[in-house]
Amino acid sequence: MSHSLTVVQWLLLAVAVQQSIFAVAWLAISKFAGLARLSARYWAVFCGVGSVSILLLALRGNSPDLLSYQVADVLLVVSATAARHASALFFDRPTPRLEHGLIIGLAILGAGLTGTSVRLEEWRIAVVCLLIAWIAVRAVWGVHANMAREFGPTISLALHIPTLIVAAALLWRGAAVFLGNADALNYRSAHLVNELLTLLLLLVASFLSLVYGGMLMARLVRRLRDLALKDTLTGLLNRRAAQELLEREWAAYRQKDLPFCVLMIDIDHFKHINDAYGHAVGDKVLTGLAARLREGTRPSDHAARMGGEEFLVFLPQTELPSARAAAERLRQHIATWTLEPEHLTVTVSIGVAQATAADQAFDDLLIRADSALYAAKAAGRNQVHLAQTTEAEGASLAMA
Repeated sequence: MSHSLTVVQWLLLAVAVQQSIFAVAWLAISKFAGLARLSARYWAVFCGVGSVSILLLALRGNSPDLLSYQVADVLLVVSATAARHASALFFDRPTPRLEHGLIIGLAILGAGLTGTSVRLEEWRIAVVCLLIAWIAVRAVWGVHANMAREFGPTISLALHIPTLIVAAALLWRGAAVFLGNADALNYRSAHLVNELLTLLLLLVASFLSLVYGGMLMARLVRRLRDLALKDTLTGLLNRRAAQELLEREWAAYRQKDLPFCVLMIDIDHFKHINDAYGHAVGDKVLTGLAARLREGTRPSDHAARMGGEEFLVFLPQTELPSARAAAERLRQHIATWTLEPEHLTVTVSIGVAQATAADQAFDDLLIRADSALYAAKAAGRNQVHLAQTTEAEGASLAMA
């Protein structure tokens, strides 16, 4: 016997339609987007399975009890585990497959034991609500720190506070079985709380997909920007990005007379390393040196790979004596590093130059730093040399 639909059931139908649309969108993203492809597939599962489950819930009283009670409840739990799995994959967190398997097993067991009995319906609802609330809380706990680091605490809180509100609402519905609140358990009743909770589900389900879609786009844009401005092997700035940075700093120097220096760095005997050990080891040397540059510079400094085995370090608001000391610290830091398992020691030669009024453009600064670098190599390598600032020969530090 069919029954007319309540306001809550119509709202559930709206959620089901909305989720099916999002499922198709996530499937398209997983097919055509290279980033977070597996995560997008799980979001499609979350939306697709969720839409089927919510549709069956909305049609209770107008569809077979087995589908609208037992199958719908189990699918709802499966959908929630898919959402948690998707968020864990998106932020490279461990995926709790065993925990999810146990949760789905408990949902199936609960549905099997309670069947479609009206007398036991409240217990089935309690089990499903508590399981989904557990999944939501665990999902927030698992990715909140990673999300805050990548996208900022505001975005993380904006996404997770509504999720925790839904979890709290589900906990309340689950606890209602012990409180004897029949209206809280019978979602089909025309009760204002039920209508508000269902509307909250509609909004949060939409919000989750939209926010994660936005984060995926932000990550894609950032990745494309990195490809344009970062060296693919070392992760440092590439030559183009370094030139753009120097242009900006050169303009600031001309306007505000803010001092800055550059270090031009070259790996000693790099061709011999490639010839003797192979290009794979040469690449390890380059990536290892990049790591040492990150470790040995300030957060305000910028390191770039200018090409081949040549690197540049930009030191803002730094005078020449401080830059010389920084260069020597870097040289020593690199000289103490041994590449394993080849037991290969790497040294560098460094040229140091400070921007001066005599420089007509930042290219002049780079030419002087390059000249100092070649002077260091000509003097025996593994040294720091200062660029000429006058017609006289520039000072040098020879520290083999």
